[in-house]
Amino acid sequence: MAETHEESPSKGWIIDSGASQHLCGDRSQFSTYSDISSEQAITIADGTKIQAKGQGEIEILTTGGSIILTDVWHIPEIGGNLMSVSRMVDSGYKVEFGPIACAISKAGVRRELGHRYGRLYYLTNNKAEWERNERVEANLGLASNQSESTTIEVWHRRFCHRTLDDASAKYISAKVRDMDITDKEKQQTTICGICAVGRQHKESATGVREMANEILEIVHSDICGPMQTIGLSGERYFITFIDEQSGRISLSLLRTKHEALTAFQVYKHRTERSSGKEIKVFRTDGGGEYMSNTFKKYLEGAGIHHIVTPPYSPVQNGRAERVVFVTGRGGAGFHSPDPAFIRGRGEYF
Repeated sequence: MAETHEESPSKGWIIDSGASQHLCGDRSQFSTYSDISSEQAITIADGTKIQAKGQGEIEILTTGGSIILTDVWHIPEIGGNLMSVSRMVDSGYKVEFGPIACAISKAGVRRELGHRYGRLYYLTNNKAEWERNERVEANLGLASNQSESTTIEVWHRRFCHRTLDDASAKYISAKVRDMDITDKEKQQTTICGICAVGRQHKESATGVREMANEILEIVHSDICGPMQTIGLSGERYFITFIDEQSGRISLSLLRTKHEALTAFQVYKHRTERSSGKEIKVFRTDGGGEYMSNTFKKYLEGAGIHHIVTPPYSPVQNGRAERVVFVTGRGGAGFHSPDPAFIRGRGEYF
């Protein structure tokens, strides 16, 4: 990404973690100054050595007051000013860098020090700059390792697919830095496939169907498990049976899924004896516990019509799915003190 410094804040003071010494090229910024008699030189990135002309102290203004930089070297040839992070640490300060700003703290007092411009952190030491930077808290150029100058479609994706019409693009670009739209006059007219899919809604999968008119006409069932908590007799699953007409729910604990048929036989015998009705329709998903040959033969022999919902369509077995979700999440079958649950059977409503 190309670096953009706009205007150099605070006469170009850069907060530099790679500098071993405070360096200043402007003699007028020193509050105290003395010439250096011995030869003092630093080596810059290209290997060139630059001589220091003097050293002294410089007062730096921050949002929480001023700080004094000591032993600052005066090097006119450097063409800028560097604040050494290591020297600040040696003076007892803790320096923290964030995505858009950096701060220093000492003796429990924390103060803002500078803001990030491109890839560098610049010292900010006057009120106008701080007020401007408080409003500009997002560097959108950091959202990508590509150029900040790009089309409105690309910015649409960078903004997590927010609609960018002319008014919203102007509003956002006035609040942030590094948002340069190359086709400012062009509206966002291209249909975004991701947005189109994300805004679609799913129609009802079951539609309208006739509900049961009498008890045990339709029974829904589902299994949940294995559970993390094991029951008193080693149960790790539970199976539910819901009568559609009455809404009555019966729950049985299982050690394995293979016990589903036994649980259904117990439920069928008990409910048919108590109600005087017979189960006509048994509605489940296509789980292996319901699709075994033994289970199929039993349902056929009892004259029960088995309705199996399609794969990956839990909404078509929604009544049983909701009961399993609520019961499994609350753990009612494993924690209820009701003796019926201790025996492996629970009923609601």
